[in-house]
Amino acid sequence: MLVTREYMLEKPSGPSKPKLFLDQVVVPGLANAAGAVEAGIERLVIVARRNPALAVGVVAGLGLALTLARSPRRPS
Repeated sequence: MLVTREYMLEKPSGPSKPKLFLDQVVVPGLANAAGAVEAGIERLVIVARRNPALAVGVVAGLGLALTLARSPRRPS
């Protein structure tokens, strides 16, 4: 396959709008949220003077409890 001069001069169209939205809004937002959660857990560990694993376990348990409380009940 030969690469012609015209092919080399073509400018690509760029990423789609959904891809740009994902890359510029969603991913940074999720990264900021994860950082905020991490900072909150760290502050909790420092204030409570407890084991970090215990704090992570408590936060994970609360998250699981909230998730199960919000999920719709399945008929048995």
